[in-house]
Amino acid sequence: MIFSTINKKGGVGKTAFSFSIAKDLDLFLQSNDSSIIESIYPDKAKISTHPPLIDHCIYDFGGFIQSGVLEIAKASRAIIIPCTPLYNSLLKTIETIQEMQALKVPLMVLITDYQSLEEREQASSTLQSNFTDLNFFFFKHSKILENSMRKGLSFKELSMQTPLSKIHYKTFITEYQRLLDTLTQGVSQ
Repeated sequence: MIFSTINKKGGVGKTAFSFSIAKDLDLFLQSNDSSIIESIYPDKAKISTHPPLIDHCIYDFGGFIQSGVLEIAKASRAIIIPCTPLYNSLLKTIETIQEMQALKVPLMVLITDYQSLEEREQASSTLQSNFTDLNFFFFKHSKILENSMRKGLSFKELSMQTPLSKIHYKTFITEYQRLLDTLTQGVSQ
């Protein structure tokens, strides 16, 4: 099982989602971008300029597409594309989707960090007006991404820490579980 998390735009949540998915699905995590993954996911994460293709792995590709990335993305079961509702993020996401569609791998677009339903709808309608057959997942603004990286815990682990965190992260975790289920049950486009 191989997944790739890609967007040419940085700061959209690629590393936090990749880390959490890796931990919750017991996958290896590789990245071509410097981050803290090796320290928070010891013995299961590796940073390399040119990560090798291995099975049971999720790849967190930095905000750029370099040599070798497309081959790994093409071998993936799904390509995960996080995107914030900001204008520049949407532009870079459109570029990323255009490039990834040619690979004929199911694309899963995560609308992250939105503040209101209006922002969420505007982002998804902008992308839907440019593309068809995208799988959307929606993650409202939450400190869970930052807390996950800071504490070295997956989203599910964070939500289970206390009864209050379970309530606080409930909506996020429900959508995140839908993402995990889609990844593990197979995605169709």
